[in-house]
Amino acid sequence: MNPHDRNAAPIEARLADSPRGEGRPNRQDSKRESWAESRGAVFAMLFLVTGVLGIPLLWMNKKFSNPERYFWSILVTLYTAALIYGAYLVCMWSYHRIFGYS
Repeated sequence: MNPHDRNAAPIEARLADSPRGEGRPNRQDSKRESWAESRGAVFAMLFLVTGVLGIPLLWMNKKFSNPERYFWSILVTLYTAALIYGAYLVCMWSYHRIFGYS
């Protein structure tokens, strides 16, 4: 094969060394891990963002004991049910205001 003929030569790829080195952990990864393991972040996810859908995050967090996990799971489930019921009440109130009482 002619080295000047680009179509005839196969593509060669080599892995480059990372600039942070292989032995050191990535700072961004450790920030993500600390955020995911934070009790405050779990509470924010449960009560401000996901509601009952965040319960798996609660159970994966090692900083909560089993009795705490049961307590917060029940509380978040009740909280989510109350929010859904509140949304239902607002929708029904709006419906009756728009179409009148029948």
